[in-house]
Amino acid sequence: FANGMIKSGMSCQLIHYVHQEHSAFFGVCMNFDFIIMRCNPGQIKNDGGSQEKFDGGMRTMRKLGIQVWPSPDVMEFMGAKD
Repeated sequence: FANGMIKSGMSCQLIHYVHQEHSAFFGVCMNFDFIIMRCNPGQIKNDGGSQEKFDGGMRTMRKLGIQVWPSPDVMEFMGAKD
């Protein structure tokens, strides 16, 4: 999907979430207009991180006016499981 966005004239940066760098990750996210998340259920937990902490960070982005697709709440509603 990133190449399609770039070809249509959008800026698109791929960033990888590393739970040990949680604060730095969300500091970078604050510079974006929107975030498209691609994270399989259980991936963060299996790496030793906290899905709840990550979801809280994404909810904070939404509160700041930065759109997040899909939002953590939509993922929960759709039944994504760890």
